[in-house]
Amino acid sequence: MAIIDVFPGSPAAIQDAVDLANEGDVILVHRGTYHESVRLHGNKNNLRIVAKHKHRVILDGKHGLPEAFVLDSIAGVEIAGFRIKNYVTGGIRILNGKSHRILENQISEMSGVRGDIRAFGIFVNHSEGNLLMKNKIERIGRAEAGNGIQIDDSIGTWVLRNKLLNNYLHGVEVALGFHNAIAGNQISGNKREGIMISGSDNNLFLDNKLKRNGENGLFARSTNNYMIGSDIKDNRLNGLQLTFNYNMAFNNKIKNNRQSGLSILSDFNDIQQNKIEKNRSNGVVIHPSHTANFVFENKFKNNKPQNMKDQGVDNNILQNDSDERYRDNYCPQQRL
Repeated sequence: MAIIDVFPGSPAAIQDAVDLANEGDVILVHRGTYHESVRLHGNKNNLRIVAKHKHRVILDGKHGLPEAFVLDSIAGVEIAGFRIKNYVTGGIRILNGKSHRILENQISEMSGVRGDIRAFGIFVNHSEGNLLMKNKIERIGRAEAGNGIQIDDSIGTWVLRNKLLNNYLHGVEVALGFHNAIAGNQISGNKREGIMISGSDNNLFLDNKLKRNGENGLFARSTNNYMIGSDIKDNRLNGLQLTFNYNMAFNNKIKNNRQSGLSILSDFNDIQQNKIEKNRSNGVVIHPSHTANFVFENKFKNNKPQNMKDQGVDNNILQNDSDERYRDNYCPQQRL
């Protein structure tokens, strides 16, 4: 397979290399600044487009070009090591694709168009089996609110060890997606949710740091999602908010959120072995009429005004370590 070297100077240097490349080729982009939008489609499967010197290759849209890379109906492409800035719509779009690897890019300053086009750092749409890892995505959506990473109608996307900072909508949004994994990410300072899940079932959220986001650390409007081992603190609303059934929060540290540590507006959720402390509007609150939630073996400390507030019906609150006098007799265990 060929290695195609690319140097700045031509207005379509990277695109020309893509057009020349065959399946399996490596496009090695040398340091410098490139003003272009690169589109891969047709028979451009299994190409590797990599920066020779990491983050010294700059794709600058100059506030006029739409997107840096579009991967349309292809498979197996790697994009690695670029610095991408100043595009109108976004950094990297994956459409109808699979098995792509988006690695170690720095993406910032995607503006959007006020009242018309929402911006993104990376957008995965109607795709499966893609890896987004170790990217830094920040300040997306200055003109029209934008997401750091947006996943729509996709399956099996792995979002690992990224930094999603100070974006103008959500850090990560997953909509109508299934079997995705969001793990080991730093998600902070985003204007609204750290992570927003809607219409998306059976996703894993593991070992994320969700801090100082403008609304909830994680807002789940979906079922069968698992939030495990994350550090969720200093968010302006709740640490976690669950509005659909059958979710689990396990072994998280949930601290100093301005509203509740966990706000539950649904049924049959499991809240287990979390450390919940110093939240300002209850540690866990189960809202009226909701039932059959299981709050088990959590450690509560110094939440105001209560560690555990159950306004629902027939929830099971058992064996929690609490500094309040009611402890587990708040909801006594049934004996058969």
